[in-house]
Amino acid sequence: MKKHIDLKKTKIYSDFIFDFLNENKALKKFYNSSFDIKNFKKQIELKKSFSLSKRNILVKELLSQYSDINDKKVLKNINILLKESTFTITTGHQLCILTGPIFFIYKIISVINTCAKLKKKYPKNNFVPVFWLASEDHDFDEISEVYFRDKKINYLTKAKGSVGRIKLDNFNAILEQIFTFFPTNNLAKRIKKIITSAYKDNFTLAKATRCLVHQLFKEKGLIIIDPDSHNLKKMFSSYMEDELINNTCKECVNKTVNSIKEVYSEKYIPQVNPREINLFHLNVNSRERIIRKDSKYNLSDKNVSHQEMLKELNKRPENFSPNVLMRPLYQEVILPNLCYIGGSSEMSYWLQLKSFFDYHGVVFPIISPRASILLLTQKMRRKINKYLVNENEIFLKKNEFINLNIKKHSEIDMNLNFLKESLKKQFKVLDSIVKITDSSFLGAVNAQKKKQLNGIDKLEKRLLKAQKRKMSSIENDLKYIYKEINPDSIFQERKINFIDFYLQYGDTFFQNLFDSIDLFEKKFWVLDLK
Repeated sequence: MKKHIDLKKTKIYSDFIFDFLNENKALKKFYNSSFDIKNFKKQIELKKSFSLSKRNILVKELLSQYSDINDKKVLKNINILLKESTFTITTGHQLCILTGPIFFIYKIISVINTCAKLKKKYPKNNFVPVFWLASEDHDFDEISEVYFRDKKINYLTKAKGSVGRIKLDNFNAILEQIFTFFPTNNLAKRIKKIITSAYKDNFTLAKATRCLVHQLFKEKGLIIIDPDSHNLKKMFSSYMEDELINNTCKECVNKTVNSIKEVYSEKYIPQVNPREINLFHLNVNSRERIIRKDSKYNLSDKNVSHQEMLKELNKRPENFSPNVLMRPLYQEVILPNLCYIGGSSEMSYWLQLKSFFDYHGVVFPIISPRASILLLTQKMRRKINKYLVNENEIFLKKNEFINLNIKKHSEIDMNLNFLKESLKKQFKVLDSIVKITDSSFLGAVNAQKKKQLNGIDKLEKRLLKAQKRKMSSIENDLKYIYKEINPDSIFQERKINFIDFYLQYGDTFFQNLFDSIDLFEKKFWVLDLK
């Protein structure tokens, strides 16, 4: 069973993203087309310019990356990329341990289901779901923990540089910690086998993540692409050369930011601020910003000339890594991509980039937020129904949520607004008397009015506190509900790992998600698992 909640009532996005989703006229110039199935017709026409030579390079590279994986559905999808009628729908994420928070899974199902919808609407075309491994990211601390059964488990390593190149060492110790929470049943055995086959010592983190995601979604033909590649970056080298010489990204993005402030809101704050050069240089154990000073480029501990830098780029493009603002351009240059699906913060920085794409003559894709879902177990649903919790209330802060629902079940009315209104009427009479007699007393009257209204507020709070003590069992249940929705005060999808649910529901869990997620509905989903 699933319920929809209007996105406007959820507060899960910033006002900026809500205005983008509602097609605010002030934001129209910062993207091509909104996420509407009819708009993909135009996007297909625009992306037909993607060349056959690029398709050949892409397919050859993907076949190489999948050389140790033999799966018919995935290989079929790779090979149909050679056809000019085939396009991709892409999402991506950091290489979180065991996929990290569950929205990682929602992203992937979002692209798979979007491809299926598009195939029904445009049967002459093929649509292939792609997951982009953020293998070149270097912030390992962000991805090194997984939250499982109310426990935070960390993988510690001294390795540095691009996370995708990190070789797993003693990862079995992490798995043993997690497996101690597993039940002894066939579901647990199955997911254990999948995990242990992916996370092997001496596998890189990129390879481990690819293996795990592949095992979970191979039946859907999901293609997983690792951008840390000589051949793929060779396709992108001219754009990186322009960035080294002309600093175009900074110029274009800053102009866009100023334009958004001018036509949309002076209070707009960009999601990402551009660097002078939006590229990193990769070494075995480092990913360092490229900094230009005078006529020299600083690379780690040495300075190189302009000519030396371009020679390095031409010979070893794989040693250059786009940052967060250059990565979207890289993706759209090497893929016949129509749409990117990501988180709300990703949408925010994509909306800074259209003029940068226009400068390079690269088609700006349709962009859309991923699916956002609250999962409810049967136990949770029973408690929610018992206490008449409204789905819209799940977005309240903890005290608001508990106080509101305590009041619903109180035998007495703890709302003292009627006293406040009565008091205001009495002071209104007093105000009129004071004005006639001596208006200098007005300040003292207002001060007394404020004091007595504050007194009623304090009485209301004490009344609620006393009623909570009397209704402690209800309060404890409400705290349980809130904790399940917001573990550690973080919304469920941003904290809990998919394995928690898989161990209870198995493949039915994934099927429930596939049956429920439809981005074209533009809703927040509350999904009851059975």
